[in-house]
Formats: sequence, structure tokens, C-alpha cells
Amino acid sequence: MKILVVQIGRIGDTILTTPVFRAIAEAMPEAQIHALVSRRGIPIVKNNPRLKKIFVYRKNPVSLLSLLVRVRFERYDWWIDPKDHYSRESSLLVRLGGAKNSVGFNGPDKKRFTYGVPSHQELFALHGVERNIAPLAFLGITNVRDRTPELFVDPERQQNPGFHNPSSEVTRILFNISAGDESRYWPVEKWIESARHCLSRGYQVIVVSHPKDNGNAGVLQSDIPEVTLFNSPAIDDVIALMPHVHLVVTPDTSIVHIASAFNVPQIAFFPDVEWNYRKFRPLSQRSIVLRPRAGETIQTISSEEVNRAIDLLAAR
Repeated sequence: MKILVVQIGRIGDTILTTPVFRAIAEAMPEAQIHALVSRRGIPIVKNNPRLKKIFVYRKNPVSLLSLLVRVRFERYDWWIDPKDHYSRESSLLVRLGGAKNSVGFNGPDKKRFTYGVPSHQELFALHGVERNIAPLAFLGITNVRDRTPELFVDPERQQNPGFHNPSSEVTRILFNISAGDESRYWPVEKWIESARHCLSRGYQVIVVSHPKDNGNAGVLQSDIPEVTLFNSPAIDDVIALMPHVHLVVTPDTSIVHIASAFNVPQIAFFPDVEWNYRKFRPLSQRSIVLRPRAGETIQTISSEEVNRAIDLLAAR
């Protein structure tokens, strides 16, 4: 049996789809599992041994035509698109993909998929992983026990000597100072205060950031030279680094889900948006979510709150 799992969303969406691969592989070990992902999702799936083949979705017309020809050639038994809202791209792909059976969001007046999934309004209370796993019921896969994301480190990147010092007993705390939009940034001066707090406890502070935030990272290190800047724009490197840190402090980004995949304790800043929290909350066994008061932004979370959370979770 051939099964294609489609996830052409962002990095975080792709990470939250990885439990689907594991669930299928464990329930149907004879199945060939293929994935269709966006360019941003490639680092998330490329080392996954559960996947027999990976297709990459690009919006370029020539690339798209080539993709559709190759996908139709596979003659899939099942096409699984867990997206819980209407997507023109999803509808187009499944219509032209030629699978025998398909599962995805149809909407009230369209029926592109053989079997329809509930809308995001109906799934409001469920985590993103649970929403992604739900369509597997049409394959007879229910009662999935392990719902944590699953990531595999690129062996070449793991060999980078800058990642970790295995002989060191120091507690390593990862600060991710970047966020998806301005409303989710935590002020650099508060990062500095919390970095000082960590250093006073004898912890090592490792700072990661998106290239556009290198300026803030430089300000932090200029003020506190003892912090370590992890200079890599590649999410592959962050994945390789994650198993070697003991605590993550981050706004609501894909770093939350990478930490969850390795069960790293984390302190996550989430906005005062209930659906967002319910869908993307951390899945690490030990985590603290800090949210602002109603009507306020993440910027109002105090460094004192963060430092107390660090003290609670950093003790090993």
C-alpha cells in the first residue's frame, strides 16, 4: 500500500505532522509512506527513516507540472492532507493527484476529498498533533499513543564540534530570541536580564536567532560577552543542537516543537490568543507557558517571571 501525506505549510506545521508518519509506520509496517512538503519543510523530513520518498512543492508552474506527473505515476492508495481549513492548493493537488482514496478538508460546498475532516472550529480544543492524527481514523488507525513530534538529526551536522562539549556537566540553556512577528518578540533588555540570572547560577547561555535578528544577538553578547552565539541560519543545525541543551526559553515559534520532539524542558511565551495556545502549546513533559494579561503582548512578560520559571525547570 502506498500512502502520501501532504503538508505544504510552515516549519512548525511540518514538525507537528511527523507523528502521522510514525503512527502509520507502526500500525501498517508494510505500507510505503511518502511525503509532500514545502521547501521549508525539507529539513524536517529529509532524515526520517519512515519515509520512502519525499516530494517538494514549489509554486513555479514548471516545477508544479513535473511534481504532478511524478505524483500521479505513484498511483497512491491513500492521500492524506490533515489541513483543517479550505486551501486552494490542497484542492488542486488532490484533484490532479489521482489517488484512489483521499482524506482532507472539503468545506460546505466542495468535495475534492473522498473523506472530509472537521473544520478548525470543530477541532478548537485539540492540539495540532491531534488534529493531524485524526484523519488516520479513515485508515483504521485509532488510539495513537505517542503523539510527540519526531525529528532525526542530520549525522553530518551532529559532528560539528561547536555543538556541545560532552564532557561538560554545565547546564546549557538555549535562548531563542527570534519570533514570527513583532508582537511576539521579547525585548532584548529582558533577555539580557535573564541571561545575567542564568550566568549567576553557573549555567551556560546559548543564543540562537534568525539572521534578521543578528543585531539583537550582537547587542546581547556585547553586553554579556559570556553568552555563546550559535550562528547558523539553518534549522537543521538547531535540530542537531537541541539534544545537547537542558532548557529552552523561546517565544511561540517552531523551536517550541523542536524542543518537544526531544522532550527538552522549555519556557514558552505565548500570546493571549486561546486557539493559538491550544493548537501549538509545548508537548515536552516539563514546560511552563507564560502568557500576558488579556489585551497585552508578550513584551509585558517580566524577566522576574522568566527567571523564576528558569529556576524551577533548570534544576536537574
